[in-house]
Amino acid sequence: MNWFIIILFIISVSLYLVTRYYLLKRELALVNIENFENESLLTSSNKLLKYHGVEIKYLDIEQAKKLINKDGEYLQGMNQANLSARGCISIDELYSKYKNAFDEINDDEKNRIDTFLLKLLIDIKENGNSNTYYNYVVKWLKTISIAKAKSWLESGMPHTLETTIVMDASWFIKPRKKTLLHEITHVHQRMYPTEFEDLYPLLGYYYNPVDIKGLENIYPLNRNNPDGMDKYWLWKNSTKSLTNYWWIGAIFKTAIPDSLTNVNLMALKLDKEIDSNSNENSNNIVNNTINNTIFYYLKQNPTPLKDFKEFTDFFGDNPNNYHPNEMTAKFAEWFLMENIKSNNVNNANNINNINNVNNNNYEGYTIYKNYFEKLLNTYYK
Repeated sequence: MNWFIIILFIISVSLYLVTRYYLLKRELALVNIENFENESLLTSSNKLLKYHGVEIKYLDIEQAKKLINKDGEYLQGMNQANLSARGCISIDELYSKYKNAFDEINDDEKNRIDTFLLKLLIDIKENGNSNTYYNYVVKWLKTISIAKAKSWLESGMPHTLETTIVMDASWFIKPRKKTLLHEITHVHQRMYPTEFEDLYPLLGYYYNPVDIKGLENIYPLNRNNPDGMDKYWLWKNSTKSLTNYWWIGAIFKTAIPDSLTNVNLMALKLDKEIDSNSNENSNNIVNNTINNTIFYYLKQNPTPLKDFKEFTDFFGDNPNNYHPNEMTAKFAEWFLMENIKSNNVNNANNINNINNVNNNNYEGYTIYKNYFEKLLNTYYK
């Protein structure tokens, strides 16, 4: 009798446990189905916010118009050559034109960009070397806003105004990740310029805040760039002690250009002398600014940047290389591609990744990369 009770008890407990197991399994399956169904209802915008804390600020036309400041440095810095290249004869005319330079970003475009950003963040997080770069991109995506330019604005070139990235219309059809990080870098440069102060002299860039004798006819032909307004940067090979200083710029081909692309990227070799009123033996570079040195240009033939071998050997192949802000923004593109390299590097679609492997051969990029990684580890852990 006792054995019968024991056996019955064991059978009862076993039946209970089996029944409970299948009930829990069914409940879990229902939860998974519900979670799957809920997940499938999330838009890319919802997922960006839920999983990355990012909500992109898209500006409508009225919001974008407020970016155009008639009294700001950019418009007030327009001389006749720069106005002509933008199809205007006065700042007032340019102001009125630029106030109407934006288009609406429709819902399909917003969804396309949000989907693109969601994939980009996943790629960075899964394929990157560390979380610091992911944190960096997330931080700046939370900071920026995005506006859509009409096709003629700045000759179709993306640029930034304050913390807004003004993208060309084609970007909203087929987003370009390298363009995004390039422009994010410009916002970073504007918001925290001190984070680049120590980098620029390592790359050979020095600030000379005075007009250089002999460049009186060159300065007016220098193309204005909202992402690099300063025209007083000089470059000198930072790895060589005996080398020349060069002034570099995007110079209009004529005094009345009809396009912003009507420029030559040129390097002008400078001569120098030490100010007789200064101590010749003192360090003449303080806070990236050259002191106690008088530079002048003796009208030597300008050197096209593409033919400036010392420059291209140091920085690499970079068509957007006439200003330190642009150079480092291009390096930001290369750094991005290194951090999302696919395992299948032989795939033809990843040819950019393959090419970028060689960027580490350029000393300028190696300097930037080491500096930027230290910055990431300092501020974006």
